[in-house]
Amino acid sequence: MIKTNTRQSVLSLSIAAALCTFSAQAELDQTDAQNQSVAAIDLSEQAKQAFYDESKLNLHTFLYIRDREERKPGEDFKPQIENQTMQLAFDYQSGYFKDFIGFDLWGSTLLKVGDTVGQSEILLYDYDCNDDGVGGDFCEKTNTSLNIAALKMKLGDKDLGLAARAGYTRINMGTIRSSWGLNPHTYRGAEAKVSMGKFHVGYAWADQFKNDWSDDFKDMTNRWHQGDASMSKAERIDFIHSIGAIYELDKGLIDVGYGQGKDYRDNWQALVKYSWDLSEETKLNTALFYQGGKYVEGKVSGIDDATVESYIALGADIKNGGFTFRAAYSQTDAPDTSAYNFRLTPWANSDNRNFMQTTSQIEDYNADGTKAVKLGVDYNFASWGIPELSVGLSGNYGWDVVTNTAITGDARTYDGTMYSIDYNVRYRFLDGNLKGLNVNFFPAYFRSEDTNYKYDRNDMKLMLSYSFAAK
Repeated sequence: MIKTNTRQSVLSLSIAAALCTFSAQAELDQTDAQNQSVAAIDLSEQAKQAFYDESKLNLHTFLYIRDREERKPGEDFKPQIENQTMQLAFDYQSGYFKDFIGFDLWGSTLLKVGDTVGQSEILLYDYDCNDDGVGGDFCEKTNTSLNIAALKMKLGDKDLGLAARAGYTRINMGTIRSSWGLNPHTYRGAEAKVSMGKFHVGYAWADQFKNDWSDDFKDMTNRWHQGDASMSKAERIDFIHSIGAIYELDKGLIDVGYGQGKDYRDNWQALVKYSWDLSEETKLNTALFYQGGKYVEGKVSGIDDATVESYIALGADIKNGGFTFRAAYSQTDAPDTSAYNFRLTPWANSDNRNFMQTTSQIEDYNADGTKAVKLGVDYNFASWGIPELSVGLSGNYGWDVVTNTAITGDARTYDGTMYSIDYNVRYRFLDGNLKGLNVNFFPAYFRSEDTNYKYDRNDMKLMLSYSFAAK
């Protein structure tokens, strides 16, 4: 009797276990007909949460007006750039489906408003305006394009996590950095970053690039025009790539990177930033930036006997009340060309101008041999009850500036000087019906002596931007 009961108990437990196993498999098997509708509803809810509930959609408008004139020796000032452009753009950023994968989009239309002169680096620049295949008849045009269409993913958390994105995307890793026109300058490529608390390490790769004055992504080449058929012959740079590491300090960071433009150029860099609280109202921010580089000798670079080049800069600003005072110094050594190249191609690898401490509106102050200083001050009128209004003034001076041998054919000398003055007036609507509207006015001028590296220029930019969070 005991044996019979034992056998029945074992049999009952086996049947119960089998039923439980079948039930669990049925719940997990989304291909089972009984579970397809439930699974679809579950996936639909997760997709809605990631791509709608947790997404962001911003709409942008921008009015850009620029008037720049240049004066060559023995001549009067003549228009060099005249441009009026209206931008309409959308910026979509999804959440993460199953906390793992999402996507980002940025699309824009840049509308030509009125007549233009020269290349604004904003509107589409057509080298062959008559489409006759000959070229030489340049003009700027209205265009619509997709700037970002990228998949993104994440794993882990801030203590140990991986973040990656790929497609048509911005890249900010190592020596590859994305800059901006009216739209983000982007790459066909990918980047991946591993974060371990305050330490981040990553890798980036790209083989095509798009800026505002292109309507599509183009191969990278050894020419600034990226190999346009109507221009001079160009050698293709197959790809660029870079590794980098960032360590976050309590009040700063250390950012190092090494990058290569295949068969064209190698760059390496280090940035150190640190801040001090001098008092409750006074803060000192400092930055030290170094980049070294060397062209790869051969057909693509066009340089047979390359040397190591360098750029080093130190910047500091003090913030107290409404005032921000800024000072900076830089020096450049670029004997193989007329100016230091921060990019891994001549044009299609954006540099981050925040690293270049002495740059101004019209000049980067990175001509070969140049030593430069910068002094500036900004003031916000919050203490006057007008926190929306800020004004600023800065001046740059450079000496030991190269005479461009590509123009003169003579031996290189370093007797040139140059200086620039930049003004800025900024008004930002912080509340009310116009919240999000920014008005910026930037007059500037530049003068040079004993160098033909760059001629005298007067410049004026007026920019009105408005961004609206649609969701």
